[in-house]
Amino acid sequence: MKPISTEAIKNHCSSIAKTKQAHALLLRTHLFFNNRFTSKLINFLAISESGSLSYARKIFSQIHDPDSYIWNTIIRGYARSQNPHEALSFYYFMVVSGFRPDNYTYPFVVGACGRLQQLEMGRRFHSEILKKGFGSDLFVVNSLIQFYGNCGSINCACKVFDGTPAQDVVTWNLMINAYIGRRLYRQSFDLFEDMTNLEDIKPDEITIISLVSACTQLGDLERGDLLCSYSRVYGLDKNLNVLNAILDMYCKCGDLESAKLMFNSMPERDVLSYTSMLSGLTNLGYYQESLALFRKVQIEKIQPDEFMLVNVLSACAQAGDLDEGKYIHLLIDRFKVNCDVVLGTALVDMYAKCGALHLALQVFEKMRTRSVFTWNAMIGGLAMHGHGEEAIMLFDQMKGSKVVPDDVTFIALLGACSHAGLIDEGLEIFKTMKESFQIEPRIEHYGCVVDLLCRARLVEDALVFLENMPLKANSVLWATLLGACRTGGHFELAERVAKRVIELEPDSCGRYVMISNLYAGKSQWDNALGLRKQMKSKGIEKTPGCSWIEFNGQIHQFVAGDRTHMETENIYTMLEEITQRVHLDAGHEANIYEKCHI
Repeated sequence: MKPISTEAIKNHCSSIAKTKQAHALLLRTHLFFNNRFTSKLINFLAISESGSLSYARKIFSQIHDPDSYIWNTIIRGYARSQNPHEALSFYYFMVVSGFRPDNYTYPFVVGACGRLQQLEMGRRFHSEILKKGFGSDLFVVNSLIQFYGNCGSINCACKVFDGTPAQDVVTWNLMINAYIGRRLYRQSFDLFEDMTNLEDIKPDEITIISLVSACTQLGDLERGDLLCSYSRVYGLDKNLNVLNAILDMYCKCGDLESAKLMFNSMPERDVLSYTSMLSGLTNLGYYQESLALFRKVQIEKIQPDEFMLVNVLSACAQAGDLDEGKYIHLLIDRFKVNCDVVLGTALVDMYAKCGALHLALQVFEKMRTRSVFTWNAMIGGLAMHGHGEEAIMLFDQMKGSKVVPDDVTFIALLGACSHAGLIDEGLEIFKTMKESFQIEPRIEHYGCVVDLLCRARLVEDALVFLENMPLKANSVLWATLLGACRTGGHFELAERVAKRVIELEPDSCGRYVMISNLYAGKSQWDNALGLRKQMKSKGIEKTPGCSWIEFNGQIHQFVAGDRTHMETENIYTMLEEITQRVHLDAGHEANIYEKCHI
């Protein structure tokens, strides 16, 4: 039989199944109790992402005389796991067993203290480190800076950093990240400036990525641009991780032009690059561009992950592109993407906003786990399409499932009651949110109640509610009341409310148009013309209304008065026919004042 080497065992341990084979081989050849061989099993099982700490622990328990390397490996594995307290248990077991901790042991146990937020315990280990003479060991020092940073003890982290004569790029990166973690951004940038003046230590990709992330959180484009320049200075302008961080910063800061330039100039792109660009386009309202980019992803045969799919589904929802949304749902099944609660919620939201409530409910019912966002998406979908009673019934189910509603839940519920004319139910829900769930109503909730009362033509009640609410009513709420006054014929009250609206929002085109409609409806043309002159003198221009429709997988946009579409004549002919049918069948009269003003 060919002799077995430690290297062969190490290479063989690439999965749980193969590690079990190696384990069996070592038992069969009586090499299991040779720590040089057994340590290879422990190393894979305790540290590898595809390992198993429980299996590592089982093997560890069978070793008669584990050496320091094996002790440190099992401690390291638990320190990085979901159970870091086990690392501390093994540490004490190690000490009791007569082994002396070394400069590898302490970084692992200090790291476990950091993850557990055990500041006092970590300080005791720090004292022990100094007593044992490991205070100048760079590996130990770096672990202490990270520990204090994780626990929010910046002063202690600074003392360790400043008291370390020998530093490396990791030391500087950890201190920068400690500042960023406590939102001490100015100090992190100042430290970076100091770092750039060093001769023997230069920033690396971790440095740039950390600081770019800080710029993203701050929305600091100017400093982000500067870091982009630094990436070129330090030869990191081809580093994919750095480029992805900068791209994400541009997208989240709203600088789409720079994001596109960055994206198009990248020498290579991965799924994260596309996800950042898709997210940026979607969040800034460029839904069609986002969907077009996703089609490019498919052409380049990049397999989308759940983060990318969530962003694309959001674009479908906002664009009302049901066909594309259905196709993405098929891709999720085809690629066997893990449809977790986030992705499932995105599907529910997409189907609901696109009007396919039956499909939204199908996805909703199949989800094993639902978050408050899932319930909100489904309740909001029902509310949006006028199914108020069903929305309230679903809310009752939500309470029964022990999911606690949030403020968004109540906005959806109040909207559902408003659209369905459920006055008493809506007022009761508004009362319940504070009394039963201790949720303080925001301006949006008050706006929903005003809308509820106005739709029911309870104009006087809405006025009393507005004047007595604890928050200052904004122009949106007053404009809602103004619209109800106009449609309900309360002209005198409407004039009073109109003045309040203009005072609150003197430069809003929409508000002037609404008030002009009010005067036009009463044939007060001089007042309507006066508003037009007032708008002109202020440089306020009316933005033409627009609408979208999906046909054969393509989104068509129409602007009021637009005659540029290739099917313009047919469109207007059909529009005239529909108008006549509505007039004849339903007795609807078009409001000429809506068309003749401004």
